[in-house]
Formats: sequence, C-alpha cells, structure tokens
Amino acid sequence: MSESELDRIRAEYAARDMAADSPYRWDNRVYVAYMQRLERALLRSFAKTGVELRGASVLDVGCGTGYYLHRLREYGADECHGVDLSESRIDVARDRYPALDWRVGSATELPFADAEVDIVTQFTCLSSIVDDEVRLSAAREMRRVAKAWMLSLDMRKGSSGGTPVVGLNKRELRRLFGEPVLLRPLRGMGALQIRSHLLGIWAER
Repeated sequence: MSESELDRIRAEYAARDMAADSPYRWDNRVYVAYMQRLERALLRSFAKTGVELRGASVLDVGCGTGYYLHRLREYGADECHGVDLSESRIDVARDRYPALDWRVGSATELPFADAEVDIVTQFTCLSSIVDDEVRLSAAREMRRVAKAWMLSLDMRKGSSGGTPVVGLNKRELRRLFGEPVLLRPLRGMGALQIRSHLLGIWAER
C-alpha cells in the first residue's frame, strides 16, 4: 500500500476518533441496541454456515480498538490476533484487552503464513480503502492467511460526506473474495443513520 494511502486512512480515522458528536458511543442507547442485534446476527450466521468459534484461531484485519475480536474471544475463539494501521488504536486495544495479540500493520502485508489462521474477519475495514487495486490486494492477503473461513461485515454504499468510504455491494464482494457461503444484508437503526451493511462468509477449505 502506498504511503499516501496509508497516511490518508490514518488521518481520516484519527479525525473520526476525535469527533465529539459521533453516534458510535456506548452511552448512546440506540448504538448499544444496534450492536446487540449485530452480534445476534453474527452468531446466527456462524451457526447456519457451520463456523465453529470454539478453539479457533482468529485474525481481525482493521481491528481498531479491538471490540469485535474481544467479543469473538468471549464467544469461544482461542488464539486471537488483531492488525490495524493506527498505532493509537492498537495502544487502546492492548490496554483494554491485554490477553490478545495486537499488531500495527497493513492489510496488504499481513504478518502470517499461508493458511495460518482458522478464521479471518474484517469489520468495515475494506470500505475505508478507496483505491480499488489496494483493496483487492488486502482481500487477497486475507484469503492467503485464512485456513478455513473468511468473514466480512461492511457497508453496501459509499458515503456522501464525512470519512470517504467505498460501498462493498454483492458484486464487489464477489470480486474480492469469490462466491460466498452466505451473503445477507444487515440494516442500520434510524437514529444512528448507519447505512445498510452486508454480512458475508466464505469457506477457504
């Protein structure tokens, strides 16, 4: 990934983290309800597709401050790794969840061997990469290190303001990861103005 793209992504998310009016806060009851519904949808999708979390190794790409990876560990995952571009976000993750493995790095150069991790996940990471070829490179890296399963939860449409994102519709997700085992929409909750998302699971066996 080019240094300019790296710097752009870091700057965008630093600005978002400092925003005082963000709806993504645990004191926002609507956000809490949304996250609870999202987690139920994830667990139902795992059960439907046969993804077994218990004892699995997991890598979360673009892990941010670590919430999703922490929850997957609570739901039974064993060895958990998180990679993110932002050193400040990784510092927060290490402070909050010291038992997990946190690394600063790029999605296009993951520090893992081929098929080393049972389940590779990304939660609204790839939509932050506006360069098509860089996004494809990151997806290839995720598939390279995945032993059994890939999971993607990302926005279906790009933004018209705020942090620039690229929508990952069904066609784009198939370009990135191939034919899914499961691909379904998740809808946001009105007061949050969260755009519709797509949840996808791919078998890498």
